[in-house]
Amino acid sequence: MTAMTAAARKIRAKRASRPIYAICLRLVDPATGEEIGAFAPSNDIDRRLAKDRGYRVGHEYRLEIKASRNAAFHRLAHVIGHLLVDNVEAFRDLDAHAALKQVQLESGICCEMVEMDASPVVKALLDAAETVLGAGARKVLSGVLPEIRTIPVKVAQSLAFDSMEEEDFAAFFKGITAWIGDHYAHVMLDDVRADYWRMVNGRQRQERAA
Repeated sequence: MTAMTAAARKIRAKRASRPIYAICLRLVDPATGEEIGAFAPSNDIDRRLAKDRGYRVGHEYRLEIKASRNAAFHRLAHVIGHLLVDNVEAFRDLDAHAALKQVQLESGICCEMVEMDASPVVKALLDAAETVLGAGARKVLSGVLPEIRTIPVKVAQSLAFDSMEEEDFAAFFKGITAWIGDHYAHVMLDDVRADYWRMVNGRQRQERAA
């Protein structure tokens, strides 16, 4: 039996934790003839995931049901990334997603501070000091820097569908556009904002009508 590589294990673990997207359908229960609401996987990929996990008809499962993220909102956010790449020199060499993440870190919107192990940073500083100033400088710094155990690092929350709720994404979108407007006034966001609110208002009307 061939041992699984680290990359293959990572793919398997990611697949095992991936949510299954489903559509709520009105169906007839063949056992009773009663019309009921039932969840069914929404596409071939999700049907395959359900099969791989061994889900069986007639078995009981615990579900955590959440409304799916709006794909149009996600695409609209990346329009902002393209606007930054096209209009701001600092983002010119990035792709749209990387530009969006950089602005997210700059602004602190949907970010958190976490304590990270300081040892790699300490080692890099000691190596740099020795290279530039010599072994004596490394020895002096070695008496101080190792006392730094952790360092605070700003980490941006993932924008991925399965990592951010719709409500959080709405706060992110409004915050990021306001911050870009304040700091990069020449980036034209009015049309993007207008598209966002048209979609939000359209979705709310659909929900009220349902």
